[in-house]
Amino acid sequence: MRFPRLTWLCVAVFWFASVTAALATPSQYGNSGLLSMPDAQTLNEGNICVGLWTNCSFGGESDGFIVPATITLGLGTFMEAYGSYPNLLFNNDEDVSGRGFANLGFKFRAYGKRSDPLRIGLDFQVRRTVSDNPDREGLIDYASMVVGSYNRENFGVHAMAGYLSNESPDFEDYDNQLTFGGGFEYYPVNRLRGLAEFIYETDKSDELEGVTEVTVGFQYFMTPHLTLNVGTGFGLSDTAPDWRFLFGFSTCQGVGTFNRPVPKLLTAEKAEAATPKEAPKKIKIKTLTPLSKMEGDSSPTGQLELPLPEPKEQVLIKPDEKLPPIDLSRQDAAVSPLVLPPPNTEGPMFMSPFKATMLRKFRLPEQAFAPNQYDLSAEGQEYLSFIAEQLRQDRNRYLIRVEGFTDNVGSEQYNQQLSLQRAITAATVLVLKNGLDPNRTFVKGYGENQPLADNETEEGRAKNRRVELLVLMPLPDELQTETAPASTVRN
Repeated sequence: MRFPRLTWLCVAVFWFASVTAALATPSQYGNSGLLSMPDAQTLNEGNICVGLWTNCSFGGESDGFIVPATITLGLGTFMEAYGSYPNLLFNNDEDVSGRGFANLGFKFRAYGKRSDPLRIGLDFQVRRTVSDNPDREGLIDYASMVVGSYNRENFGVHAMAGYLSNESPDFEDYDNQLTFGGGFEYYPVNRLRGLAEFIYETDKSDELEGVTEVTVGFQYFMTPHLTLNVGTGFGLSDTAPDWRFLFGFSTCQGVGTFNRPVPKLLTAEKAEAATPKEAPKKIKIKTLTPLSKMEGDSSPTGQLELPLPEPKEQVLIKPDEKLPPIDLSRQDAAVSPLVLPPPNTEGPMFMSPFKATMLRKFRLPEQAFAPNQYDLSAEGQEYLSFIAEQLRQDRNRYLIRVEGFTDNVGSEQYNQQLSLQRAITAATVLVLKNGLDPNRTFVKGYGENQPLADNETEEGRAKNRRVELLVLMPLPDELQTETAPASTVRN
């Protein structure tokens, strides 16, 4: 009799969430993590996330159907507050479901920054039992946990250890419990996160085992602000249901937490508003070959140019870093397709990764862009004009890579996207308004992963919000396969 009700409720939940613009990945208990167990990450600063779940348990006396609801608040770059209520249906299935408590808690990332592979978090919460049994209703318990997470690119592992302080009811003596857990995550594609987790509790009393349960499932990031959660669990102890099915949506108002593909960023309307009105000077296009010799002096000549280290740094250029296509037929473009050389088809230079030596390096400060935007400011336009004038005086034959960087405010994925968008915007303006060859212009976003200063201070974060422009000379063919010291190669 429960399946029709589940079907209709899931349809209603899907409709409700599909018209809501938000994203987060909190667990069914409110703290950010996997489906049930927390991880060591904390919610992004300024995010407010809401989750609505269905939790169906099957097996003997454990048949139950509840609808938990959660809320999660990002309070800083390392702290979140969260809470949950076990059942919006109020059908008294909380006890048999094994999720019969409301909770309020705080989680702190105690070790490691958001972009670090290894992080350690501390999780503290107060639990209030919700039950139709008057002897259990309103009991207050306390839980504290230490969580460790290790993430590398598209996979991660998590471990958890905690202590549960149970307030004993009059009719039964409950012991305090230890709890342990572990989890694994894997991203087969950008928006899909596969999950597996294991949770174990020591016995609650001589007659009552602790809950031991395994859950597998996935999270699908439907938009930057909406996440679908699906999981199936099975119990390994008598107190855990034989089977459990989880289905829920979590939504968030904030910056979002996954990396969307970056489209063409400079539309005709934005380019007209973001670029100078005066007729720009053109840069002469020179043929670029791997046998060209380096000419001229590469010492700093202006306040935006940086000194180069010795030995000169090498840069690894990849084909997918090529500047996205630009409409060069527009009337406001400084360069028309007729005066541009055709795309380079000589050899494998632009078809496979190759190494280049850094000739010059320029840095745009944070004033080049408005906060959290990728449109160039008036100062940013002036900075690019200054750099273009410097390049006109340089007789070297070169290619350009524009690189974007951010501070660590906001999610890692959001910062990665913003840094790449800013790099593409700067490179596009250099091509359209200052005559750079788009076929030899590359872009890369580093996000928050290469800070110049400590992100814990406002001054440090200001230094980390920047765009850099590298003037590069490809190494000759015979040097492409040489192994340079790791400290001199920049990816």
